[in-house]
Amino acid sequence: KFQYHPKIRRIAQHRHLPKSIYCQIKEQRIMREARRRKELNRRKHSKPGSVPLVSERKKHIVAVVK
Repeated sequence: KFQYHPKIRRIAQHRHLPKSIYCQIKEQRIMREARRRKELNRRKHSKPGSVPLVSERKKHIVAVVK
């Protein structure tokens, strides 16, 4: 009856995750940020151009399929 009401819809879309999944997502975010910070520091303290800038999207590509 009320499924199209904006406030009810908002509650339905913001369901809580299990605590274990929530904590894993949080831990992954912390690890990703640490990796990024370390990469930036490595780039900052090395000779210009020696550490190439690789985008996040290209880091996860394993192989190109023809």
